[in-house]
Amino acid sequence: MAIQTSTDLLTHYAHTQSETDVDYALRYHWTRVERAADAAAADASVHYLLTGIKAGRLAAARLLPAAALVAHAANYATLALGPYTLATGVVGGAYDTLTTEVIGTGDWVAGVAESFVIASATDVFAATQGIALKVTKAGTGVVLPRMTIELEYSID
Repeated sequence: MAIQTSTDLLTHYAHTQSETDVDYALRYHWTRVERAADAAAADASVHYLLTGIKAGRLAAARLLPAAALVAHAANYATLALGPYTLATGVVGGAYDTLTTEVIGTGDWVAGVAESFVIASATDVFAATQGIALKVTKAGTGVVLPRMTIELEYSID
């Protein structure tokens, strides 16, 4: 039985005696954040995507660009996904990065996901942390298109 409603969630265990789907439905969450297109090619920025209220870990992360982007060897963007401290807003070391450099993720296609490599055993956050996307530019930079960032995470 697929869990589609809260009633299904409550009655699922009684019908199947299986806790797997119930555990997944209660612990794993998805969040989507829209990021506007850059105003200029050299714009660097930090986007606070998720505020930690409890400790947890990332399970998956990807971005979906709304428009195509052509990779460049010298003028490119690096997008680093990592934890930040709630009290200061300081972004720590990256879980993973994507780059629009030719040797990085290369060209982007509108609507085609670019996935971060997530290791749920080590890509964790504390209750005093959130998750941020830090964008830096090399050379003269590149205008990033509007995009949706999707995060799947679990609460420990």
